[in-house]
Amino acid sequence: MRIAVLVIGLIFMIIIGVQGCLVGAGGTIFGDEELSGGGGIGMFASLLFGVAAAFVMAKPVISVVIFILAALLAFLAGTTGFSDMNIWGVLALLLAVLSYFGHRELLRKQEKNVIPK
Repeated sequence: MRIAVLVIGLIFMIIIGVQGCLVGAGGTIFGDEELSGGGGIGMFASLLFGVAAAFVMAKPVISVVIFILAALLAFLAGTTGFSDMNIWGVLALLLAVLSYFGHRELLRKQEKNVIPK
């Protein structure tokens, strides 16, 4: 479960980062400051996706918190006219739930002494 969240989180980080960069640049070119700001928030949310993916293997609880923060930022960016970020926010919440299940999986493995604490 945790490996899947890691891979999906990194893929989403790249997609959101590129999309946020393009939206931010487009907002700047066309003089739409609100859309440009949404692109900036989107790029920061993509950074959070990457950080959350980095923590999912060792500390999945931290990953859950960071994915929730990324979702909140994505919903904030969705109000600026960058409406695709609402979809990424829902996907961030889904990854947070999967990270929680990864945390439970890690605890079960530690109880069986498969991996050290």
